[in-house]
Amino acid sequence: MVSRNKIVTTVIILLLLSVLSSGCTGKKYMVPAPGSLQKEAVDVSSQNVTQSSKEENIPEISITSVSNIYMHDNLDDEEIYLFSWENVPGNESHNLLSFLKNELRFDWVENAQITKTGKENGTIRVFRHRDSIEIMLNNESALMKIGDLGCYNLWVKEENGTHNVYNKKHGTKYNISERYYAAYGLSIKNNGSNPIDFKLNGLHLHEGSRIFNATSLEPYDKNSSLLEVLQDLENENKLQDTTLLPGQSLNGIVAFRVNSLYNKSFLLKYDTTTVTSASFEKSIEALAAAEYFNYSVALGIPPYDLYHLNNSYKPIFDNYNTWANWVNRSIFETFQKSDLERMRKSPPDNIPRMEMTYALRVFPEKNLTMFPLATQEFSTNLIVMDDTGEEMINTSGITGVAVLQDQTYTLFEPRWKLIMPQMNFSNAYVVRISFLGYSYASGRLSVNNQDIILDDKLNIIVVRNYPVHFNVD
Repeated sequence: MVSRNKIVTTVIILLLLSVLSSGCTGKKYMVPAPGSLQKEAVDVSSQNVTQSSKEENIPEISITSVSNIYMHDNLDDEEIYLFSWENVPGNESHNLLSFLKNELRFDWVENAQITKTGKENGTIRVFRHRDSIEIMLNNESALMKIGDLGCYNLWVKEENGTHNVYNKKHGTKYNISERYYAAYGLSIKNNGSNPIDFKLNGLHLHEGSRIFNATSLEPYDKNSSLLEVLQDLENENKLQDTTLLPGQSLNGIVAFRVNSLYNKSFLLKYDTTTVTSASFEKSIEALAAAEYFNYSVALGIPPYDLYHLNNSYKPIFDNYNTWANWVNRSIFETFQKSDLERMRKSPPDNIPRMEMTYALRVFPEKNLTMFPLATQEFSTNLIVMDDTGEEMINTSGITGVAVLQDQTYTLFEPRWKLIMPQMNFSNAYVVRISFLGYSYASGRLSVNNQDIILDDKLNIIVVRNYPVHFNVD
């Protein structure tokens, strides 16, 4: 019995020596305290539950359209403080009356009365006898209605708890300011069993190492109302923070201020989850196909319309007004370069006003039906609908519609109506292009709206063209 105890003791001593000698290798092994193994298992389990819960709270997001917008101008607008909304009527009433008299030349306001009316005091009224002016507050702007003479826009900034009203003094400068926007039409759906809080600031657009946050598109000026792409974007729902119930879906637009026109490296993410789209890369290819197409082949007209001269394949900007008969990337870049050259040649005391907008939008993989015979009084509407009944195109602005038939383009030019059959297209891409080039130096305002339908192989099969040319002072 004693000998057996000695043997056991010897074995234990040898095991201890083995453990101690292993420490000489430089590696340290931490022996867990009693009960800590159980705690570690609980922590790991808790982490997995949190991650799983997070994944369940990510909605399904798909891209329904891609838009790219370029804008430039050489405007040098100065913001001039007028008054605080909260202090009129009050100790800043004289600021408002001084602006109306000295800047807008309304002498009758000198002895006018000022009241504030409407919901939440949202309207300031200046009046004397039969003359009156109303100023209506609306978020970041104030609309001044001057009797029957028209309207005047003011700008509003909420600063230190007050609504400060500004006027803008317009001027021009030698530097051209360029802005790029990418806008995505998104379909967002909650496929889970719990409500999901969708956060707009969770959406980010990545371009390599650059990350762009969601923003608002620029306010549209009076000229932008001529551009169909911008009008469509303006009329669509803008995504905001919202709670989606199980099975609920949401459609809308989100915009990003970016550094270039469309790019294959653009990557949309919601938090850390990539918004994948099998059609995104092909949508970019469809945009490129539409942008670099020579529309003279389809429409049978040269790219430029020259004032007092025949149409031409070469623009003349120095001595003649030049407008675009149709637009692609090459024509856009030609007008863009012309603006820069004209501005640099101008004397400092007479810098011309230059403005330009170039907007593109693509809808991928649509089953389409084109109805060209929908007529209204004195006009013809070209209507294109997808298989869900959504109108992709509905316009009466038509100079010509070119359709690819037997590998050649047939041009249909409207008189009172388009004489052409109903047509169906499967897995097609719709590209819309709008362009505006304004040059005060030449008295030229060139506006173009085009619709292009491409088949699943990205052949251009339909072109709708509508140029509008203005002489401006």
